[in-house]
Amino acid sequence: MIISAPMVAALSFGAVLICFCPAPNRGALRALARTQTPGAFFASCWRRWTPAWLSQVSGLQWRFGLLVGALCWLLLGQNPGAALVSLLAVPAAIALLRWLEAASERRKAQQLAVQLPGCLELFAAALEAGMPPRAAVGHIAALTPEPSAELLRDLLGHFDLGLSDAQAWASVRDNAVWGLVARDLARCATSGAAVAEVLEVHAAEARSMRRARRE
Repeated sequence: MIISAPMVAALSFGAVLICFCPAPNRGALRALARTQTPGAFFASCWRRWTPAWLSQVSGLQWRFGLLVGALCWLLLGQNPGAALVSLLAVPAAIALLRWLEAASERRKAQQLAVQLPGCLELFAAALEAGMPPRAAVGHIAALTPEPSAELLRDLLGHFDLGLSDAQAWASVRDNAVWGLVARDLARCATSGAAVAEVLEVHAAEARSMRRARRE
């Protein structure tokens, strides 16, 4: 019997799923089916069956991996060997892209950390000069280098959408570098506390942390 290349690819993919995906809990699935709509039920099933590492793969990473797999399939001759190589190329390409993205995020975080003290001191000086907080953010975004300027432009976009100062700063609270500052500024916007003093404290702390890392 002649086994076609698509059949080899399908069987290999099925073997990968069997090896890496946990078996479903039938009792839990029946309980979900009784309490949820069909769409929510299938979404819950997908989350339960999908391994944790697979759920972390973004749409862009999937598309890149599938594109690399398709190119391998076309370039290697569309035979059983090419099918196997193509199947293995998909996770390899996804892993490569995830590594490149992680390296880019690390570089961005390092740049933000270097630029943070200067941004905060400039922000505090603008507020002490009587500039409104939102105008001060726009002023700093125009003067600061990337990637801090991009972060501040995103913040201005939240202002333009009609969010309050507290809501806009809260959108930055998960940022690895600006998170603590954003949380304090969101609280200041709600309580009316002095923002300039908070900024000066964070700027001093950021500078001391940079000196500690150098030593």
